[in-house]
Amino acid sequence: MKITMIALGSTGDVRPYILLGRELKSRGHQITIACFDSFRETLEKEGLGYAPITGNVVEMMANIMKPGTSGVKYLSQVEKTIREIAPVLLKDLMRACEDADALICTFFGSMYYSIAEKYQIPCIQTHYFPMDPNSSMPISSAPFQRLGKAWNKASYKIGYLLIGILEKWYLTDWRKENGMPLRKVHTHPDYVCGGHTVPVIYATSPQVMPRPAEWNDHIHMSGFWYDDMPIDYTPSPELEAFLAAGEKPVYIGFGSMVSGNMNKTMTKVLRAVKAAKVRAIIATGWADNSHMKGNDNVFFVEYLPHDWLFPRVSAVVHHGGAGTTAAGLRYGRPTLVIPFGGDQPFWGNQVHKLGCGPRPISRDALTVVRLTRALIDLTSRPRYRAAARALADSMRQECGVVRAADIVEMEIAAWNQQTEASQKEEGAS
Repeated sequence: MKITMIALGSTGDVRPYILLGRELKSRGHQITIACFDSFRETLEKEGLGYAPITGNVVEMMANIMKPGTSGVKYLSQVEKTIREIAPVLLKDLMRACEDADALICTFFGSMYYSIAEKYQIPCIQTHYFPMDPNSSMPISSAPFQRLGKAWNKASYKIGYLLIGILEKWYLTDWRKENGMPLRKVHTHPDYVCGGHTVPVIYATSPQVMPRPAEWNDHIHMSGFWYDDMPIDYTPSPELEAFLAAGEKPVYIGFGSMVSGNMNKTMTKVLRAVKAAKVRAIIATGWADNSHMKGNDNVFFVEYLPHDWLFPRVSAVVHHGGAGTTAAGLRYGRPTLVIPFGGDQPFWGNQVHKLGCGPRPISRDALTVVRLTRALIDLTSRPRYRAAARALADSMRQECGVVRAADIVEMEIAAWNQQTEASQKEEGAS
């Protein structure tokens, strides 16, 4: 079976699809991932097909994660970014899916459902954060994470109303041109696609994000998608020497976040590390490190595989992306989240609620004093370590990628059976 997977975003969006694609490929399926060109080489090494999406992931992330962008403003910024590139994007997606037997997609409204509807193929939605209405937690990009059940429910209505209105602007003409009825604006997820209900897979652990009672049976939780392949990484002699020179360091890194003045953020980080008297490995992909020099307490790297590094550090500080959060919790590391926007405040709040780290500090509210206090708290409280280790032990029982692949095969088969049954009924009548 030919399956196209669409991942419009950064490493946090693409890497999970590589893991799921690898598992599906091992089962005999032909997998193509539609994404930005910066991931082409990685896909080729994995033996997965690549379908190009026009654009630049760094520019896109900078647009979406502007300082102060959260809640409704965040959703508006996402849709504005997509609306600007929608005509070219739709052409790219049509090419990527024209020979596919099924489509798997990350979230960007109902655009991908329209592609599946056009080609009359099954479509499966994946989520890395809460996007289905419930009273337990607000929509992932909500500006307030602790206002209670009424706000939790209302946040989805506001989010989907905004998404639906903006979506009409860039999908209406395309659907008309392709002879398809216009989609209505809803205040909830519209999972209808060609007479089918789109199945949903949450690539999250129910132990970290408990499954809400309100969700229907078409919504699945597979557990986090972890890479169980042997880690192919050889550290530099300098890094090995730094790790061996003292107590385990703290990891600090903000992934693909490049919005605002990141060098100013780096200055705050360095001052806080010094004031807290901790050793740190700092990933500098998010700042200009050309003028930076390490010392006995700080070691700079551009990138390190989390699965190699996190077992070797005492705690982790990061932006709160779903994948980085999952990696830190996998290895039982106390975690401090510095959210920039999007779903990151949600994950920061979940980590704190689970007792695995201090209360998150938003990037806009980050100061040297606040970060210093948080680093001391993060590294000195045994209860954070105990909670993180206990959670890691229980999560080891989950096989997220395998479970997700099982769900994909099951749901595609059910979709096709429903289609065949409908066609037989139409023929009989």
